[in-house]
Amino acid sequence: MSQAVLTDEYHRQQDLLVGSLLSICGNLLISISLNLQKYSHSKNEKKDIKDQKHYTRDPFWWLGLLLMVLGELGNFSAYGFAPASLVAPLGTVTVIANMFLAAIFLKEKIRPEDLFGCGLAILGAFLVVAFSSKKDRVFDSSEIIDALTRVPFITYLCMEIAVLILLFLLMYKFKVENVLVYLLICCLFASFTVISAKASSSLLQLTLAGHNQMKSPVIYVAFVIMILTALIQLKYLNQAMKSFASTVVVPTHFVFFTISAIVAGIIFYREFWGLSGIDIFMFLFGCLMCFIGVHFITAGRHGDDIPDIGVATQKILADSSPTWLLTSVNKAPVQPVNTLSGTGRHPILADDSDDEILQPPAPQSKRGSRVSADGDKIIIHRYGANDSTSSDE
Repeated sequence: MSQAVLTDEYHRQQDLLVGSLLSICGNLLISISLNLQKYSHSKNEKKDIKDQKHYTRDPFWWLGLLLMVLGELGNFSAYGFAPASLVAPLGTVTVIANMFLAAIFLKEKIRPEDLFGCGLAILGAFLVVAFSSKKDRVFDSSEIIDALTRVPFITYLCMEIAVLILLFLLMYKFKVENVLVYLLICCLFASFTVISAKASSSLLQLTLAGHNQMKSPVIYVAFVIMILTALIQLKYLNQAMKSFASTVVVPTHFVFFTISAIVAGIIFYREFWGLSGIDIFMFLFGCLMCFIGVHFITAGRHGDDIPDIGVATQKILADSSPTWLLTSVNKAPVQPVNTLSGTGRHPILADDSDDEILQPPAPQSKRGSRVSADGDKIIIHRYGANDSTSSDE
């Protein structure tokens, strides 16, 4: 084997290692950030109402936000060094790290199922790294344009658009509220996010290496698509988190996102090309182990005992996202809730039947009193009342 081939192989292995480390460190920072922000909210909510302050005045919240930005930058940079099909499954690091960090900072319990799921996820992540594609290429602007015009990608794009139209019809026209509808929308937009993120990261990497790609509009279009599709994902993921249990949303979203990223990498970047059958099988088996591990970590939890990213995300999204991202479909009650009685009904409805309307009370005369004497008794007559009061003199 020639020296040039050995050098090229060494650089590819080096890029793969750098991409994996960037992804792992990025997901670890995201997990720390979620726990810091959750800690900030929990600490504030334990205070008396008069002592509570806005979350933006808490330094822990800002530290968490800073770490989240750094973590996402790490994930973004990882796409420039490693295949998208490798970076996405390593998102399981967030769930694993969150389990231990929640136990340390938030005093949440670690169950035997958590440790078993953690072991499966770690083993799965190892298989994903070991059997992933080692021949990832950095695309320049012309190669990205060429990939956009290939028949497989155009077919894939048309199928995604058709499925998205169907899902939007189910949600907005037929008012279907199902966790799979929300997360499938997230999944389909995630494929565009992954493709554009890897394109942007690759073009930036080439530019920093001395091959200027800033003259081409591709990098700007890719960056805009990445931001827009990420915001759309955030909107529908937040709706799912508000409407369904986080123990269902978190693992399902992780599975859907990972599958979407792998499929996008295979079709657009041809990441499985050149892999043997055993490599593909072991890679997919590693992904499956990650999925099962995440399921064990998140399943069977209730209330405050959930150490997954969903609990923190519900509060953080509500506090740090624009208002339009937090809107849900047909969720607001038409009539106000009877908060005084605590029944959750409209105030005009009777307790026995929702169809019975309480009639307003009959008008009463103006109240007053008159005192009279009857032998040794003093009688007090009250106007507007049904009875009289008497007392001995």
